[in-house]
Amino acid sequence: MTIKGLNMNNKILEKKIDLLKVLAKGCKKHPAYRAIRKATERCEECVIVWNARLKLNELDKS
Repeated sequence: MTIKGLNMNNKILEKKIDLLKVLAKGCKKHPAYRAIRKATERCEECVIVWNARLKLNELDKS
């Protein structure tokens, strides 16, 4: 694997780590929400957690 390929893999792993931190932190107002289904969009923090889940799923596909 080339150096360029390693840098790309490291960036993807760093993005995944950041997204996993958002998921682990969750929502302060709704601690039971774990982004298993779409957020109701009434709570901004839940929407952020849901978007992190979607981005993580997209990174896992590639």
